[in-house]
Amino acid sequence: MDQPTKIEVIARGIMFHEKHILLCRNRKHGYCYLPGGHVEPGESAARALAREMMEEATTTVVVQEVVVTEEHLFMQGGKPRHEFNVYMRMQCDAPERVRSVEPYIEFVWVLLDELATTDVRPVHVKRLIDDAAAGKSLLWSSVTPA
Repeated sequence: MDQPTKIEVIARGIMFHEKHILLCRNRKHGYCYLPGGHVEPGESAARALAREMMEEATTTVVVQEVVVTEEHLFMQGGKPRHEFNVYMRMQCDAPERVRSVEPYIEFVWVLLDELATTDVRPVHVKRLIDDAAAGKSLLWSSVTPA
């Protein structure tokens, strides 16, 4: 595998509502992932998550505790990627109103019982969501082999 040219730090949110998990869906390719975005230099991961939710959904969220962090090496569009993801719980006052203002994504509430058949990337995040929904300790990390 070619070497990535940079390491990206991504803040991702975990929000549950009535036995559903909030996911972000890529409209072109159909796969889902936990919402969030890049942490900018000098910005905390919590602040980045709140900013990204405001930018992408005009939604104010309360960012809570860090659930887990992980390192992820993968290929995307034929290019090598290297990410450090910080997963945090988040809440908002009106979860049913979370809607994307971006043309290439949409926010979807996926029933936890349907998570196994949903295309979530990376696939190991399904375990993180299941464990978080069950209230389990999430002191695990995942490094995707290069």
